[in-house]
Amino acid sequence: MHFICPVCGLPLAEDGGAARCARGHCFDRAREGYYNLLTGAGGVHGDNRQMVEARREFLDTGAYAFLADAVAAAAKKYTPDGGVLVDAGCGEGYYTDRIARALPESAEVVGFDISKDAVRRAARRNSRLSLAVAGSYHMPFADGSVDTVVNIFSPLCTDETARILCTGGHFILVFPGEEHLYGLKSAIYDTPYRNEPAKTDLPGFSLISDDALTREVTLTSPEKIRALFHMTPYAYRTGAEGRARAEALSSLSTAFAFRLLVYRREPCESTDPV
Repeated sequence: MHFICPVCGLPLAEDGGAARCARGHCFDRAREGYYNLLTGAGGVHGDNRQMVEARREFLDTGAYAFLADAVAAAAKKYTPDGGVLVDAGCGEGYYTDRIARALPESAEVVGFDISKDAVRRAARRNSRLSLAVAGSYHMPFADGSVDTVVNIFSPLCTDETARILCTGGHFILVFPGEEHLYGLKSAIYDTPYRNEPAKTDLPGFSLISDDALTREVTLTSPEKIRALFHMTPYAYRTGAEGRARAEALSSLSTAFAFRLLVYRREPCESTDPV
């Protein structure tokens, strides 16, 4: 087990149906096979069940398969045999599953997400995955213990990503391109907008590749269009009129546009006096 205790930071080990550290902090294993490592107040965190199920429904159509294939290929290229890959903010596990199928069995594929509904669905998708409910700003892994980190549309905490990656390890980052879903936004907003260009400089990392992945598509299934809409934040940021427009769509032409970047973790600069 590669998780550490979120309370004291000591390694967790399987103990019957739980994970336990040497100081006795204990976290039960859910029936589906994941651990809940969130601490603090309860309640709903991250994507709710409706958004998770909409994402599962849409992704399972294969509409984003070209992105999943590219991510899986990058993961296979940069993860060493017997290495550990962490999918940070794994959601319902679509990409995590594709990565696990691409990597040799000697590699360990670990995922976490702050949404319990999402992690529960990911556990059902692939029993090989090691999964936990946890947040990106307090990743439950020891310093330098991970070979590859993947982040696909999830909150980016560069410091935590750098902390858990070993020197020379790789960070695979995916975010929406400027034209992503512009056709959908044009259909539901009076004044659609393009995504802002993202900054690509990350402290402690060297950028080694930057690929644009774009498809122009026309969706003719109202069910697929509704699933696409409801898996995005637009479903919750759009007024009643915009939501009604989205629900009424029977055809949609739009771009699926992504940026896939690969970084290498560089050695920390020494603070020792010269």
